Amino acid sequence: MRTSPKKIAIVIPCYNEAKSIAHVIERFSRAQLNRRHLQCYFYVVDNNSTDDTAHQAKQAGAQVISESRKGKGFALRAGFRAVAADIDFVVMLDGDDTYSPEEVVRMIEPLQNDFCDVVVGSRLGGRIQTAAMPPFNRFGNWLFTNAVRVLYRANVTDVLSGYFAWKKETLDSLYPHLKSEGFAIEMEMITKMARMGHRLTSVPISYHPRAGDSHLRPIHDGVRILKMLLKNLAWSPGRLPVTLPARPRKIVFVSDSVYPYMKGGKEKRLYEISQRLADMGFEVHIYTMKWWKGKGPIMQKKVTLHAICRHYQLYKGNRRSIKQAIFFGLACFKLLSVKLDVLDVDHMPFFPIISSWIVCRLRLRKFYGTWHEALSREEWAGYMGRGSSVASAIERLSIKLPHTITAASAHTKKALATLHGRVEDVALVASGIDSRRLLAIQPAAVRCDVLFVGRLVKDKNVNKLIEAIRYINKDIPEIQCIVIGAGPEKERLAQLVEKRELRKNVVFLEPTFSADEIYAYMKAAKVFCLPSIREGFSLVTVEALGCGTPVVTSDAPANAAKQLVQDGQNGSIVSCEPAELAKALLYWVKLPQKPEVSQTVANFDWDTLARQQAEVYTR
Repeated sequence: MRTSPKKIAIVIPCYNEAKSIAHVIERFSRAQLNRRHLQCYFYVVDNNSTDDTAHQAKQAGAQVISESRKGKGFALRAGFRAVAADIDFVVMLDGDDTYSPEEVVRMIEPLQNDFCDVVVGSRLGGRIQTAAMPPFNRFGNWLFTNAVRVLYRANVTDVLSGYFAWKKETLDSLYPHLKSEGFAIEMEMITKMARMGHRLTSVPISYHPRAGDSHLRPIHDGVRILKMLLKNLAWSPGRLPVTLPARPRKIVFVSDSVYPYMKGGKEKRLYEISQRLADMGFEVHIYTMKWWKGKGPIMQKKVTLHAICRHYQLYKGNRRSIKQAIFFGLACFKLLSVKLDVLDVDHMPFFPIISSWIVCRLRLRKFYGTWHEALSREEWAGYMGRGSSVASAIERLSIKLPHTITAASAHTKKALATLHGRVEDVALVASGIDSRRLLAIQPAAVRCDVLFVGRLVKDKNVNKLIEAIRYINKDIPEIQCIVIGAGPEKERLAQLVEKRELRKNVVFLEPTFSADEIYAYMKAAKVFCLPSIREGFSLVTVEALGCGTPVVTSDAPANAAKQLVQDGQNGSIVSCEPAELAKALLYWVKLPQKPEVSQTVANFDWDTLARQQAEVYTR
């Protein structure tokens, strides 16, 4: 009987390694690995490269993760976070072609045989090619290595090597303790693993002259490495939690709307992350309104949905229903009888935040909240009119209550800090895409020049899109715009299409499609348009870009979607005036071929984001 292959995650931190990264990935011998029943998955961390590193890595078959905080330590931690839960071994090496990927089997063998928990590739004990390591660097490495062997009793012969291999569970136990930002990360890992009692060993490896310029500053970085060596002499792991708990813990989410009954961005985010948390071993429950028929809770794959109140309409006209918010908020007191370890509540419509906070105070549990947007008083006035001051006050109170807030976008995190002064204990975990799933989907067999997908409400400005199509119609009479969505504005928008005589150009479709069918429309479209003035993150923008379709969106201050768009590269950011929208849409429609834009959202993968969310709960 054939043995199932062991899975190896290859984590490669990169800064401006476009010349070498593809070659590094290609040098991993698939034939050699297959013979030994090993299967590699590549995770390249692009650490603010200004060259073509990300594109080259993706073309070579790697999953690309972007890390905006500069430094090898930040890059490696981002890569470790991205590693899938079912991986058996994790290998780290640099992307500058100084190490030999062909030697990965030698690195893995001691782990497979349970000889050790960690393998460190030793250049000093192996073969260093001429000019690969200057004499000064070699002497410093020798000095640091012997100090670690004496002070930490660590069985390693090259403490500054960039070639490591771990058992996955060993890396999981180490990860929460890693703090280093730069080149001291290798010293931190070895000294802390020695203090934690992990079994370390070294194997001889080859070392080659690097491709391009070195980013190491020997004196400056040497001082940091020395400080790390000395600092960790007094360090002990204590009782910090690992990235994932040793036993399943019960996570309870509260959200008045859930996917697929509502197909908005926040509902899709909760669905994708909750399912992946369940895959990690957590027991996951969602408490919501009664969206389904029948009695009792229902199973949504591995997640249990519970109804704590009957279904109320979410909207009254273009605004959220106050009645629904109050009744759902009161229903959250039922959580007093629910056993839980983690309670995380969707911030809208605020009343559940207040009642759930009381539940957590009485149950002696930390209280978590997920925020999709944060509004200024002026924005509340534009949305609510009369009553905006009360709504704004409730929002400010709600923001103070959670022990930890998860911001669903960088825009929201910034707004929480600048508008409301909430800086401490705010984690950033965005929404994302299933990259592998999108790759397998074929474009829909329809003509679609311009596509909109979303709820048809006033803030989405679909009327401005229709007016823009009227402008384009003069230049391209056969222009085709598809609008997929439902909502209170639909009838008015249909009347506008009739008035502008655009029945042949603008088609409305009900949002009854599966997610894959929506993605097929996104792949078929030449450009995606989101003229919204208010978006907390805009999952639909990430999805469109992930499908390879450029996005035109508005420059409105409260539109977080614009932070995902690089103007002129993967889309356009313009004012919401129809003439400006038309000009931008026309540019992308007339391109003979869609540009490659999917790599701009490569770091927004659900697997990565779910692990980040798990870390929020297990810190």
